[in-house]
Amino acid sequence: MHRRVAQTAAAVLPHRASESPWDPDWAEPVVEGPGTNAYADIGFAPMNSPVESIIASPNPQEEEDDDVEWELQNNGLYTGSYSRILLLNAFVPIFAIVIFTALALLPDLAWPIADFPSPYPSSFPFPLPEILISSAFFSLAHLLRVPVFSLTSFLLPSESACLTSSFIHVLITNGLHLAALVVLQVRHTMDYPIPTCQDPAFRIVWWLSLNFAEVLAAIVQGYEQLALYRDVMVPEGRETEFLERLKSGSEPEPAPENSQQEHVTFEDGLEDARSVESRIDRGLDKLLVIKTRDELEEVYGVPVIKIPVFISCLQRFNSIFLSVGLTLLLSAAYLRSPLSLPPSDVSDQLSSLPVTDQLKVFLHSSTTSRMQSYDNSFIPFIITTPLVLLLHATLAALHTPILLPRVGVHTAAYVGVLVSIMTFFAGLAVWGALS
Repeated sequence: MHRRVAQTAAAVLPHRASESPWDPDWAEPVVEGPGTNAYADIGFAPMNSPVESIIASPNPQEEEDDDVEWELQNNGLYTGSYSRILLLNAFVPIFAIVIFTALALLPDLAWPIADFPSPYPSSFPFPLPEILISSAFFSLAHLLRVPVFSLTSFLLPSESACLTSSFIHVLITNGLHLAALVVLQVRHTMDYPIPTCQDPAFRIVWWLSLNFAEVLAAIVQGYEQLALYRDVMVPEGRETEFLERLKSGSEPEPAPENSQQEHVTFEDGLEDARSVESRIDRGLDKLLVIKTRDELEEVYGVPVIKIPVFISCLQRFNSIFLSVGLTLLLSAAYLRSPLSLPPSDVSDQLSSLPVTDQLKVFLHSSTTSRMQSYDNSFIPFIITTPLVLLLHATLAALHTPILLPRVGVHTAAYVGVLVSIMTFFAGLAVWGALS
């Protein structure tokens, strides 16, 4: 059987090796008919040429659609439905609310404590002070962004000013996180000598880290950016119609055939002046919107409406978990150091105790020796603070107009997810919540 097939193949397939070299001047055109396929003669299905299978003719409809979309974007128009984009972006606040709810319930579910006496009056219960203080400090840091950037832009070149202002803002933000611990006197309300998740102070620090104002401001800012594209969205299927309108609007309007002047009253003149003024105002507003859109596209590298909703949800996830992780790390390092409880505070507390002088001397000496043994705890604060600042500043620099268009919004979001999760679990570890 195999020998018969081999003989048939040898008889049908041409022996190219035994022929003379091919000469393009003497070669005759080969016209293949339906029965000239050698593989079909020996029982195989007809096969196309490899070149024909590799080179596929492009779809003219897809090329035309791409050209239309490209031409629309060059004229500042985008294909899609604005209402659909708003509906899809509604997942961002819903996702943020779910994360906040889960994190708010996590301490009581994962690390319950028997008694948690509130250090605040009943008219100002926990966690209202933590939420208000964190929101106020975030608002202060957010308002200082523009003055800091203006000052650095005046002193430094544009690229250096952008990175420097970002680093200064990181210093201000983390400094205000530490200031919140001082304002709420977290160290004075601790029941344990070192930070632990069983201490009521852990709840205070946890709610301080849940920065509701930051996420709310980001969501509002996102909707404001989407509103800039309200008037430039082209419904699907009407792209050609809008392009024809643009082309017809660019051509000069024909002059009217009848040039007879009509009588214009004083009231008509006022109405015409008002209409012209309103047109000028609308034109200026459109120019401002176009300028703002261009600036945003320079920052992100892509139009805002082209950023997927999934990436926006990841950005909110990153901001929430990064805030919790950094606050836990900073607070644990600060509460371990003598900065949180200086010897002067201990002396003031001892002087207010109604005990004998001998007992005061004994307590003061024992407390002083304990505070002297705390000198080694400066090391965690010295190590943790620069690392936190470096990590936060790196992520902040990644979202500056210098690096974000080069890196891409997607890459920055994925890097932020890794860093925020790592920081979150590191913060839980230093508070003993993972043991």
